[in-house]
Amino acid sequence: MSKKQLYIAYGSNINLKQMAYRCPNSKVVGRSEIKGYELEFRGVATIVPKENASVPVLIWELDERDLPTLNRYEGFPSFYRQEKMLFEMNGKSYEGMVYLMNRGTISSPSPQYYNTILQGYRENGLDESYLETALENSISQKQLIEEEIDEDFDFDEDLQMKF
Repeated sequence: MSKKQLYIAYGSNINLKQMAYRCPNSKVVGRSEIKGYELEFRGVATIVPKENASVPVLIWELDERDLPTLNRYEGFPSFYRQEKMLFEMNGKSYEGMVYLMNRGTISSPSPQYYNTILQGYRENGLDESYLETALENSISQKQLIEEEIDEDFDFDEDLQMKF
């Protein structure tokens, strides 16, 4: 008999079709939220500490036979690391494993990646406003960076070469 652990999914791994392909021996056991964190896009999803915030999550009973495939997909241990987190489900406290990104800066996800997560939110009845806020934050951050770059390249007329 194989071992199982609880896995906390917040990004593309809430998409049921994708997880059925990647982790065929694992199953959804419920929904929850991770308090004190918010969803952030760094091209792909991660969660980051933020006071008074929360992230809706899907809880999987992860079969150990599926863990190597999931680790490869997540780029563990270089891209994402595994950490233990507490969450509540059905009035009880549990500990589960979550993948957290090791580094990166805020950047927008691809439309395909975003839609994969959106489908997962809809399949599992999760509040889409959290996903929309993360997307809006990644877009506004990109605009701020582009504005800063534009300002850096505004040449003062006195410094321009005259012909």
